[in-house]
Amino acid sequence: MTTTENIKTKRVDISDKRLGRSVGGRLAAVFVGIALLAAVGGVFVSGGNYQPSPGGLPDAGPLVSWGVLVFTTLFIVVGIGTIGLLLYAAFLDPIAGDNWVSRSGRSATLNAGLLSLVWASTAFGAAVFSFSNILAVNLDSAFSASLVQTYAWDITTVRVYGFAMVFAIALAIGCFLSSRLKTISWWLLLAVITVSLPALAGHSAGLGDHRLAMTSGVVHAATAALWVGGLLALGLVAWPSRRRLTSEQLKIAASRFSAIALVCVAALALSGIGAAWTRLNGLDDLVWTGYGRLILGKAILLIALIGLGWRMRHRVLSSMTGHNARSAFAKVSLIELVLMSTAMGLGVALSQSAPPRSEIIFTTQGELQLGHYYPPSPTAANVIFGWSFDALFFVLALVAAGMYLAGVKRLRDRGDKWPVMRTFSWLLGLGLLVWATNAGIARYSEVSVSIHMVQHMVLSMMVPIPLVLGAPVTLALRAFAPSPTGGRGPRELINEAIHSPLARFITHPAYILAIYALGLYGLYFTSLFGVMMSNHVGHILMTFHFVATGYLLCWVTIGIDPRPRQLPHWGRLGLVIVTLLIHTFFALALMQFTAPIGASWYSVVRPPWMLDQVHDTVLAGQVAWGVGELPALVLLLIISVQWARSDERESKRRDRFTASHGDNELDDYNKYLAQLNRKNR
Repeated sequence: MTTTENIKTKRVDISDKRLGRSVGGRLAAVFVGIALLAAVGGVFVSGGNYQPSPGGLPDAGPLVSWGVLVFTTLFIVVGIGTIGLLLYAAFLDPIAGDNWVSRSGRSATLNAGLLSLVWASTAFGAAVFSFSNILAVNLDSAFSASLVQTYAWDITTVRVYGFAMVFAIALAIGCFLSSRLKTISWWLLLAVITVSLPALAGHSAGLGDHRLAMTSGVVHAATAALWVGGLLALGLVAWPSRRRLTSEQLKIAASRFSAIALVCVAALALSGIGAAWTRLNGLDDLVWTGYGRLILGKAILLIALIGLGWRMRHRVLSSMTGHNARSAFAKVSLIELVLMSTAMGLGVALSQSAPPRSEIIFTTQGELQLGHYYPPSPTAANVIFGWSFDALFFVLALVAAGMYLAGVKRLRDRGDKWPVMRTFSWLLGLGLLVWATNAGIARYSEVSVSIHMVQHMVLSMMVPIPLVLGAPVTLALRAFAPSPTGGRGPRELINEAIHSPLARFITHPAYILAIYALGLYGLYFTSLFGVMMSNHVGHILMTFHFVATGYLLCWVTIGIDPRPRQLPHWGRLGLVIVTLLIHTFFALALMQFTAPIGASWYSVVRPPWMLDQVHDTVLAGQVAWGVGELPALVLLLIISVQWARSDERESKRRDRFTASHGDNELDDYNKYLAQLNRKNR
């Protein structure tokens, strides 16, 4: 190629890049504009637009009211863009290496860092305008040091956006410094958490089941951001004028996104139903109230998006070759983005509007904190057979059971066998998990320390044993095929996780003992217990901690699945014995308490039948002593059986080797004795 041709090629490349940037900027502007218009129109439909306060009451004014709407919309839009770029760099990029991002992936990561700084500024704006709106003061007064120091931290919305701002700044720094795929995956997780934070402040406990509402809101925000963000990133790289990827490379990226989108659509539908259930009085509200009509509009848009997604998956992707196919993909993506931005704007309008469901008036502060009436005096029937629906763990258990059974079916369809007892064990563990989080025990654990301790023992010591014996990782590695596109598919991610430095660290006996002790002494003997019980997020984290800690201990000691650190059987026995001692001393110490634990929570949510909280604390220690010993003995028994079987297998292996190759050690020893005998003669 001549010098003149090189110059012409470079000019064309520069022209394409400039055109690509202008197209990307226009797409982003259209995306933001449609979302803002939908949000503004939505609040008018629902009746949530600015209304002056009656009777001369304090009023922040229309500027603040509309400012909350604008900054809330911008926060979500910019967050979705950041998530889309990180998703592309970490998982969708078809030319990324095994460990490092490609040139285009690095560019996407840097752009995500720049967007994160914008994201932090939108979080700050949303916090300021929300603070002014809630206190009904103008913006000048909202910056008053005395008001900020007195009220800012106590307002959940302001606190949430403050955390979001800090997370976005940390995300920007991380994106500027990161080029490894693993690291960018962690930044993607932080971005998803950040965009989900406002959902934690979007529901009143007085509307009913705030657990379902909060869980649905967080899942809805996270999955919507992944879906819309991924499609936005693909739309930008697919636009014909940008010429970043070939048609085949684009097809690979779109195929990877298709699997993510399928999961997101299912989660969006379920979480949307859950959110609507907690905010509507009945189906007639969908027609006769503005709030319901917004929900109905979002549902129609979701159905339309599902139809377009089906068209994309079965028609466009299957024939994606050449420039025309790229154009078809870009056009369908543009239509989807228009519908998604409209749905997103309606979602913002819903968050700024009052739901039609009548607020429940609780007679006590404790019931207001719980979000439901006090349960009646506990009986065996109420605790064991009662029902307290927890959507998060119920759905997670259903999904885990469905995926496990699908994996077993895939193995059997191709002629492979899978032990029935492993399937039974897995389903048993999930059944115990559902019982501990959804039965009457879950409702009573909120108001009684002793019943909470029963729940703790079940989650940390009974649920993990059958789950680990179900060998889910082994099943997944056998059921999942290698990624057909050569990317980071489920099988590759599982292998990567098992052999990661983090896996080696968390399977070290010292770490297991430390985290196990922290979950007992660090939780119950400090004020942390009351803090975790007093909010739904803390309660969820505590539940996950109980299950994860027990699963980690069982995985290392009796696990069938591959693990990065193999302990000898005597080491496994020793680890279980030490944890048993830690648990025993904890139970004995708890039985000596003369003051109730978790008083900052349990003294507030004290039902009439709870007469003596100190006695309830002592009873919790007795529960820890009695209930906790049996699972530990089961672990010791399983390890002993596994040890005996291991010795038996080793003996059989040795016998087979000796039969085929002879016993060299015995032959050498006999020769040695024969030589000694000859010398003695």
